[in-house]
Amino acid sequence: MNFKESKGSYFIRLYKDENVFTALEEFAEKNSLSCGTLNGIGALKNSELGFYHLDTKTYDRKLFPDEAELLSLAGNLSLLDGKPFFHIHTVLGGPDFKTYGGHLFNADVAVTAEIIFRPLDLQVERTLDDDIGLSLLNMCGH
Repeated sequence: MNFKESKGSYFIRLYKDENVFTALEEFAEKNSLSCGTLNGIGALKNSELGFYHLDTKTYDRKLFPDEAELLSLAGNLSLLDGKPFFHIHTVLGGPDFKTYGGHLFNADVAVTAEIIFRPLDLQVERTLDDDIGLSLLNMCGH
């Protein structure tokens, strides 16, 4: 990973074969970041996507092992159990020019990933919402 800071935002480049979540979590810890937003483009492989079913409080998961264009990556950073937690959704494109997307559980960089991270000066932690079945954003103090 390589990154540069400019006017409070970070431009991040992840390298081929880096795990997206491992790299981003290390970046957040190294820079004492606990809240923010991110978006990016590039190419991924071994991408595990999910679709959440509220009625059963479960995810359908599907692994896409082949290289795919990272057409859109959008997400946020908050804390979960006191540690940096990235919640990311993505749209990927295949060689047939079809797209697929969903909640990103895991992925490795196939070629590169170019991500802009914008920190927010907020204290935001995730707490379990029993009705939804997920750990949702909790704006501390509200």
